[in-house]
Amino acid sequence: MRRVLVVFVLGLFFVLVLLPAIIVRGCRYEDTSNRGGHPASPVVRVLLHRTGEVIALPLEEYVVGVVAAEMPASFGLEALKAQAVIARTFAVARMKVFGGQGVPGRSDADVTTDIWAGGQSWMSKAEARKAWGFFSFYGRWARMEEAARVTEGLILTADGVPIEAVYHSTCGGATENSEDVWQEALPYLRGVTCDWCAHSPWMRRETEVSVTGIEQAFGLGSGVLAAFAGQGRPSLEIVDQTPSGRARTVKVGTTLVRGLEFRRALGLPSARFTFTVSGSTVRFINSGYGHGVGLCQYGADGMARAGKDFREILAFYYTGTEVEALPWAGTEN
Repeated sequence: MRRVLVVFVLGLFFVLVLLPAIIVRGCRYEDTSNRGGHPASPVVRVLLHRTGEVIALPLEEYVVGVVAAEMPASFGLEALKAQAVIARTFAVARMKVFGGQGVPGRSDADVTTDIWAGGQSWMSKAEARKAWGFFSFYGRWARMEEAARVTEGLILTADGVPIEAVYHSTCGGATENSEDVWQEALPYLRGVTCDWCAHSPWMRRETEVSVTGIEQAFGLGSGVLAAFAGQGRPSLEIVDQTPSGRARTVKVGTTLVRGLEFRRALGLPSARFTFTVSGSTVRFINSGYGHGVGLCQYGADGMARAGKDFREILAFYYTGTEVEALPWAGTEN
């Protein structure tokens, strides 16, 4: 009986510990830092905004961590590949070794993990293992590595220059022109009708915000908005909208606020919303999540599931762009 128990314990140890380790070793991609005589993959300096620490990573390793942080592992592989190309393009456009400006105010960093300061999310292997759990980690991380490996060194360009590779979760039916959200009109960031993100959980969300909360968010005195209602005047009004139906300008009392800032101040999923006022509560009905410019991530997943490859996905969301390889890269696609 004791011998059977020992055999059972050893077998369990092999299945739970050794076998996953063997599998993940097999999933790791080969060291491409000197493939075919190419110079080593460049290093990107990443500012971890929560701690202020700057870490240096090979570009391709950084890309894996961005895809892991920015896109669910359950998404179609071609969507993950598209995200890898965009993540790489985003970094290359900012890396000083490629002529980028780096992180404003930080001469020691190329990119930041602070999405509200012009960065993109990133997670380490250890963070992914903790977030996903022991049993889920290996399969998920292997998909992220595959997306980076197959697209190694590929970036998206316009007229030979890395694009401003912005992206968001869910467009809600249409993406946005860059100038309708920010200021600069970029020819490759044109709004497109998108029917691919209908499966997103962010297609319709309701958010309730108190009138008092809105007053505080915009520095208004207590009771200001209620006074408007008492005078028969709208306390909130969408003054004008973008072609895709997002609020471009919102009037809060007598104050005009850009739609992007209004959304951010109230923590709304997107600027594509309608609202109703009921007593001391405002109910917002949102469609989509994010600023709406560039790649729609759930849309990319929808296209991948429909059989589109990563190049088709990128061409759809970024008008007139080209997928090009960096000089050192050796890619499969």
